[in-house]
Amino acid sequence: MSILKNEDFDYLYDLKVRKDYRIELHKRKDGEKLSIVSDTMFKAMFQNEKRIMYSCYLLSFLLDISYEELKNNLELSKNELDKDKENEKGLRSDYVANINGTTINIEMNNNSDVSTMERNIEYTDRLYSSGIERGKKSKYHPVIQINFNNFSFEGIEKIIDIYKVQNDERKVLIDKKIYINIYLPNLREKCYDEGIEELSELERYLMVLIETDVAYAKKLGKGRKIMEDYIKEAEDAALKEDLLRSYDKELAYGDERFREGREEGIREGKEEGKEEAQKEIIKTMLEKGLTDEEIMEYTHCTKELLNEVK
Repeated sequence: MSILKNEDFDYLYDLKVRKDYRIELHKRKDGEKLSIVSDTMFKAMFQNEKRIMYSCYLLSFLLDISYEELKNNLELSKNELDKDKENEKGLRSDYVANINGTTINIEMNNNSDVSTMERNIEYTDRLYSSGIERGKKSKYHPVIQINFNNFSFEGIEKIIDIYKVQNDERKVLIDKKIYINIYLPNLREKCYDEGIEELSELERYLMVLIETDVAYAKKLGKGRKIMEDYIKEAEDAALKEDLLRSYDKELAYGDERFREGREEGIREGKEEGKEEAQKEIIKTMLEKGLTDEEIMEYTHCTKELLNEVK
């Protein structure tokens, strides 16, 4: 919706969403690893200091910074974003890191609703202004927002689409906010229709991250050590009982990311300040099979309240 006169802009959200070629989460089978579109797998492979090389390798294709410099200097940051107000609902990003004064935010979007993209923009805005302190000179952080979209739009065939804040003559207003949309279904369509040999190195790596079939992933990463290492680690990770339990819980919450629905309920309960709302959330989590430790971590409830609900 617009209220400007004589406006001449095309809006992304006016386009119809495509869901063909999207990655569907399913129960892991023999010979499969978990796709990075899984919240569980994303956390295991990217939000882990010991595996920082995998996100650095991805970023080396998108930034004008070498892989070695990224690996030596990139620092993972807290992914819980600052609140503007004390009673405001909390927001948690998927991945936040810093390199040379620039903040990198990576989001995995399985939900194709417009509100998901708007939420990503809010993450960017909060990270952009996170250096501002009352009574001091304003300090804004450059932010690069990378969205892994498990959907695409009709009319957009690009795999990687870059946006900046600019006018209709492509004059950039600021250089501190950059949005990179990666359309995973478009990548899969290219891979399956044109073949592995037609993929760029970045496209090969992205396919390695999202592909579940280990044999096919090995074809994609053949002769590329970091891709082969990723496949081996992802394969090993998928055999760990605690990770598979978490993944099974993710599947139980449906196709949309289980953390989103779970944390939204938590935020609402905390925002309203109602103990009864929190009890209902705890009850649901108990029914879903979450452990006491997980429930206390996600809801910040006391042991006494948890026992009361049990």
